Amino acid sequence: MAKLVQLARLAQSEFDIEISIEKMLQEVDYRQLVISELTQLAHQDINQLTSWLISIEKDTEKTEIIPSKKRPLILLLTLVFFIFSASIFWYSNSFESNNSPLTSKAQITKVTSESSQSNESMILTVSSTPQAAKSSIAMTSSQSKSDSETVFRLHGSNTIGEKLAPLLLEGFLQHLHIKEFAWTRSTPLERVLHYHVDGKPYAIELKAHGSSTAFSALKDKTADIGMSSRRIKDSEVKQLTKTAGHLNKIGNEHIIGLDGLAVIVNQNNPVKRLSSETLAKIFSGEISNWSQIGGAILPIKLYARDQHSGTWDTFKSLVLKKHSKKLSQQAIRFESSSELSTLVSQNEAAIGFIGLNYVLHNKAIAISESKDTGAIFPTRFTIGTEDYALSRRLYFYTPTSASNLVKDFAQYALSTEGQQVVANAGLISQNIKLEQVYPLSRAPKKYQQYASKAKRLSLNFRFAYATKELDNKGKRDLLRLVDFMEDHQSSRIVLMGFSDSVGAQVKNTHLSYQRAKSVELALTSRGIPVLAVEAMGEALPIANNNTEDGRKRNRRVEVWLL
Repeated sequence: MAKLVQLARLAQSEFDIEISIEKMLQEVDYRQLVISELTQLAHQDINQLTSWLISIEKDTEKTEIIPSKKRPLILLLTLVFFIFSASIFWYSNSFESNNSPLTSKAQITKVTSESSQSNESMILTVSSTPQAAKSSIAMTSSQSKSDSETVFRLHGSNTIGEKLAPLLLEGFLQHLHIKEFAWTRSTPLERVLHYHVDGKPYAIELKAHGSSTAFSALKDKTADIGMSSRRIKDSEVKQLTKTAGHLNKIGNEHIIGLDGLAVIVNQNNPVKRLSSETLAKIFSGEISNWSQIGGAILPIKLYARDQHSGTWDTFKSLVLKKHSKKLSQQAIRFESSSELSTLVSQNEAAIGFIGLNYVLHNKAIAISESKDTGAIFPTRFTIGTEDYALSRRLYFYTPTSASNLVKDFAQYALSTEGQQVVANAGLISQNIKLEQVYPLSRAPKKYQQYASKAKRLSLNFRFAYATKELDNKGKRDLLRLVDFMEDHQSSRIVLMGFSDSVGAQVKNTHLSYQRAKSVELALTSRGIPVLAVEAMGEALPIANNNTEDGRKRNRRVEVWLL
């Protein structure tokens, strides 16, 4: 028993592997799996202990069966000895575990795949709740990839696939009352989730090589769900219509969360604000030293995401293309957001762009779209309302012919429970929140009055050009707002309509009023009263009216609560 405790300690301290002593004693399959895995780590002390365990196994097999009358006594003595040893082991590790900020545990074990190639992979067994942690186990040899039925495959965005998608998949399995599951990872951006239902092994494939790979995989039918950190392009919609249906329609396009494209610099960099034009000049190489924009005398080091990334597509569209610039050839490209963020934190001359949840040990810069708009920092509220210049939506795309399980998973991601998972992943959920907004000096008088006594909701309704039709996010946000108001029945809604600046000012004011009225009609038809509808017209632009994307963001209806 002492050697078993010693083995558990070594596995924990040397490789951060947690071993259940109880299961080692009680479950033959678990014990044999652990011995097999630890043997392959090639650690001298661990190998001595596993050799001892193997010899004990063999001696046990040769030992005569214990007479039934003596068995209860021996079992009792074994149990007492186990409790005593386990108590010592628990005490030696209690300080570290009690000071851990994590509420859930991740157990990492190294195994060898049973496929013909015998490639090594990493298994990650995750328990997202303390209750599940007690029953979480490492994958047994019968759960190998070759034996499992793949129920669906997710391909695409690294921003989604690196962190959010795994958490959503785990949450979905727990939602289905599946508590035991395990990850195998073949490469940093490819992994498989294994689980059992009624003793039968199943698998879900996850590959995160960039948003453009989502649509190529859907076209080739090598994926069942496409993950993208940008909206599908019109050309991609046309290419995929025959095989996947109209992917830009609400039944196939699922906005699963929001993210801000944060421009990051080292924490020691004094620069705090940049216009999108200055940002474009930096990444094109026209501005090459921090001293040109008020910083230290240091040559700027450019870090950018790779060409397959939706993060890159968004930056190229919202910053470089908008100002007719191209990325400098001196920029270093990265497939991983985490790696890019780490290197910026280690270099005071560096600048890069990543999703908001990858800011980590860096400083995010406030961005303004033009001289007519103020610089806005990326926060959960400014991204949630899409006021921040570099905010973006995150998407799942599912073919019309997708299985019920695929559609159930997409629906789970959109649900209140799924959106909480989005928030836990460090991204911006679409669950509605209230925010105190302070009066702005350049705002219309009515806006000032409401800002002094009302709170603003973390959503905006947006519309296509010259129409009153809500976009796909707006249609789902309408349902979220109805649910939200059920818990705030004593409050009253104020709707404020805004327009872009294209066309006559009087016409735009009227159009902003009509859009706000269309939202009012949708709410009142669902039993939600609206206190007031206000037309703000071209006031308070949050984006550049010289671009189509900017005009679309300015065409909005804000929701306030009194």
